[in-house]
Amino acid sequence: MIRDALRSPLAWILCAAAALRITGLFWGLPAADGWDNDGFAPRNFLTALALTYTPGSYFTYPPLHAFVLAVLTLPGIVIALFGLPSFTQADVVATFTSPALATYFAVVARLVSIGMSLGIIWCVGDMARRLAGARAGLFAAGACALSVVLTYYGQVSNLDVPYLFWASLSLLFVMRAVTEQQRRFLWWAALLAAAAIATKDQAYAVFALTLPLFLLAWFAADPWPRRNARGVVTTLLLAAVSSLFALLLVDGAISNPVGFARRVAFLVGPASQDYAAYANGPAGWLVLLQDVVAFFVKGYGAVPALLALGGVALHLAGTRQDRSVWVAGLLPLLAIISFTLCFNVSAGRTDHRFLMPHAVFACVYIGIAAAWLAFHANRWLATVARLGLVATALLALHHCVAINAAMLMDPRYDAERWMAQHVRPGDTIEIYGQNIFQPRYPAHAKVSRVGSGDLNVRNPLPGVTELREPFTAPRGAKFIVVNGNWMSRYLRVPRPLESGRIYPGVQREVFRDNDARSYFLALDNDRLSYRLVHVAQYKSRFWPATHIHDSLAEPIGIYERLP
Repeated sequence: MIRDALRSPLAWILCAAAALRITGLFWGLPAADGWDNDGFAPRNFLTALALTYTPGSYFTYPPLHAFVLAVLTLPGIVIALFGLPSFTQADVVATFTSPALATYFAVVARLVSIGMSLGIIWCVGDMARRLAGARAGLFAAGACALSVVLTYYGQVSNLDVPYLFWASLSLLFVMRAVTEQQRRFLWWAALLAAAAIATKDQAYAVFALTLPLFLLAWFAADPWPRRNARGVVTTLLLAAVSSLFALLLVDGAISNPVGFARRVAFLVGPASQDYAAYANGPAGWLVLLQDVVAFFVKGYGAVPALLALGGVALHLAGTRQDRSVWVAGLLPLLAIISFTLCFNVSAGRTDHRFLMPHAVFACVYIGIAAAWLAFHANRWLATVARLGLVATALLALHHCVAINAAMLMDPRYDAERWMAQHVRPGDTIEIYGQNIFQPRYPAHAKVSRVGSGDLNVRNPLPGVTELREPFTAPRGAKFIVVNGNWMSRYLRVPRPLESGRIYPGVQREVFRDNDARSYFLALDNDRLSYRLVHVAQYKSRFWPATHIHDSLAEPIGIYERLP
């Protein structure tokens, strides 16, 4: 069995993809919290379980992945519980936010993401294989393995890879049901779709338009479902009802309906609309679609974008003798369209993670076009195509490795080294912003985090004193350490934007906070009693700086109080 796996090109693709993702396993660790923005571990997954089923409460995300991580980390949880000095809230929080236990949680969660990202690559390869043969499957898997966005999210604890894993499996089972003419696979497809939505709510957008349009196309183009209409419709209805019940049960809608309703209201309100970057109207939709196209052309290059379009054209123009295969090939395209209209347009967002479904499902068509070109009957065309594909793959690999370089050369490491050399025992350090923006601070320093937000909702850091007061209040810390990306929101000057674009609500709120903006502008312009003594920033002549989710290659400024 091992010998057969070693002979499989797909196995080598998956091994290479795993190697690209292993760098992030200990990125920023050991620590009490992770550097992956919006990460589900180490802090959030146990909180998600507790709040989802507490009457009237809710957590931002559904609990399915929390269950997965809770089961996998159970040995560490049990050991931690037996080691508690007491079950008071203070001791429980201190234990479960300790660097040792938090690091264990983070590593387990990142290993799960690595495994699920490999599962996505396999799903994409199998989809293309079923549509256009083994060669197309290998090219599709290779293209997916070299996705820059999937390379980053495939090694952090965010929920984007887990939900996309379940969604990819669901679409694959729909494809199997159609091409193999087996109704039982529709059950798996429905349950896996429910699992995707129970992992992250935005997964609904993968299926909202996809499944209705696909079923219409299937019945219209393929005689098999029409001949077996009664059985197919019965299976679809039973699978849909059962999956919906399972989703509502896991999501807490049945046991905690008030909390569930509050979570839905939060998701369709502040959670999405406060971050919308496009106007809700034709002008905004047009600019958003232009940005989606630019994401592929600029982020992945013109060649992969053309290959994806070519793969769609090749499939649509292909022979329709096998109607089931032809209609199955519409699934990835419909998923891209559905997610664009039902999430990107409605939420007004095109962040990297919100375009990952497009990047992943487009690889199915990239594989189809690449195989057609590389093994074309015309030898000259095939030779040129192979050379071009190799060059494109090497360029994509260069950008993927740049993700790992950004993690290994994270500016926060440089900031930590500087503080280890210059911060003396008892020195005071003032910091701002969420945990993900912070380097790890010397244990012998006195660190205070200043902000105006409610202290009860702050994510605590061991050894950090939390202060709720204006930035302008006199404190006199010896050092100020601030993330450049976080501070930039206060340094922006409001200017008119092009038609269709808007400032997100969170940025508009910052514009209204004149005291905070004045403080950080004065700090940046040396008008306070501090001078900038060190800037930790990403430096590489070979690997391009990659900025994803406010987490990579962001500078850290260190200011020292003037004598």
